[in-house]
Amino acid sequence: MTDISTMAPTQDTELTLEQALVEMDRCQQEYAYFSKYCRLVDTPSLTNPGGLKPFEPWPHLQQTAAHLLRDRLLVIMKTRQLGVSYEVAKYVLWFVLTHPGAHWMLFSRGEAEAIELLAKCKRIYTNLPRWLQPKTGNASATELSFPALNSKIRAWAATETAGISYTASGIVCDEHAEHPYAEQNFLAAKPAIDSCGGQFISIFTPTGWESNNFAHTLFLEAAQGLNGFIALAFNCWQRPGRDQAWWDRTYRETPETELEKLTRDQFMAKAYWRTVEEALRPLETAAAFRRRALDEMMAEVKNPLSIPEFDSKVVHIYQDYIVGGQYIAASDTGHGLGKDYSVTVLMNTRTGAIVADVLGKTLNPENLAQHSVALLGHYHNPLWYPDNDGWGRALISKAIDLRYKNFGYEDDKKTKVGFNTNGRSRDDLWFSLIPAINSHQISVFNKEGLQQFYDIIRNSKKEGRIEAQRGKHDDYPMAVGICWLKKGSVSAPFRSKVFDTIGVEETNFVMPARWI
Repeated sequence: MTDISTMAPTQDTELTLEQALVEMDRCQQEYAYFSKYCRLVDTPSLTNPGGLKPFEPWPHLQQTAAHLLRDRLLVIMKTRQLGVSYEVAKYVLWFVLTHPGAHWMLFSRGEAEAIELLAKCKRIYTNLPRWLQPKTGNASATELSFPALNSKIRAWAATETAGISYTASGIVCDEHAEHPYAEQNFLAAKPAIDSCGGQFISIFTPTGWESNNFAHTLFLEAAQGLNGFIALAFNCWQRPGRDQAWWDRTYRETPETELEKLTRDQFMAKAYWRTVEEALRPLETAAAFRRRALDEMMAEVKNPLSIPEFDSKVVHIYQDYIVGGQYIAASDTGHGLGKDYSVTVLMNTRTGAIVADVLGKTLNPENLAQHSVALLGHYHNPLWYPDNDGWGRALISKAIDLRYKNFGYEDDKKTKVGFNTNGRSRDDLWFSLIPAINSHQISVFNKEGLQQFYDIIRNSKKEGRIEAQRGKHDDYPMAVGICWLKKGSVSAPFRSKVFDTIGVEETNFVMPARWI
């Protein structure tokens, strides 16, 4: 008998029944072997004859396949035309052909897009060898079923109630960033896969106008190891044959109809992004701060001074205390559990420079209070405005226990320590901070802190509310904003008119005892 284990599989090969059964068994056991029998229709062009061709095993598609076979929860951020959706469609078809009783649900932003996603499965099925084609059920644009296997694939538009109450072997959300009810769908559908250990696969290309969506959040949290998903990112260079000349040509030749009201630069930064940072960065039109201003500030970040008395992992001093300096401090308090940042910043109100800070994700309110009180003591205990929302109250309580006395107050009667970041005061903070950053009145030397300013957007879904995009942080900008908004609360040091006449620098002036 012919040893078919070494045969090069081809749709044109006529197999005996025995050979076909052996091949079918191997395809069932090995997804990669099944893939060798799969072909797609390549669109013809002036430079490409088109026609049926095998799937090309590009490295990023092999990587995708390895994760599909291994991981339940997967989120894939990609650029256009990388073949990822086809790879997932091929995997889904293989799964239902080799797992009797399987049920896969394919979601896309609208019915037409969902039907096209299912059509990819159908096109692959149509071009399989006849002996790999079990009989299908009744023809439907939204379903591909195999009655003998009791398995099926269904396509759904991502409506608010799509897929509720169905149990599934797996769910695919294609172009997930554009699903109007992505979070609701996920919360409704996840029990359907959890009950049978099924898979959830999110695939998306970053959107143009909306960077504050569920798919982005899913990816960011996965990249940080926070939600159980595996994050994959495939930039525009993953497809073989692409180079800078290709990118420049695509930039020039992209028709206006594809720009989706974006500038050409904005379109390319989303559709054919080159770095993850570029992909997830909000567009200039949605960003709260001017990109150019932040880039110029980023060029001025620097390493902190080495001062042994402080823990350099969380306490950073960029400009040491100067006699006669005028300082103010503010804090934004996190839980200390690795999600939000806990931060205290110290500003020189005359220069707008953030001269020192405390910053960390694992600092609980008590830790933040201890580091902050020590740092502020180094700067002669300036006026301090901790946030007084939630965990901020625990920070204030600990700081009082540590005998810190120079607090700012929310009210004129001085009954409420700190700054409340809700409601109108929050708006006042942003409306004061944004023009100050954009006009270079503030300097931030901490790269990690400054990076958060890039992630502040005007959320179109919340009537332009200024906040961090989903999965990002606004803790450092909030603390800087409190300092800037309240800097007028700091009393200026004594200054004699004699300074102006004799040219004595106030920082070198020793105040006579009788003047105190």
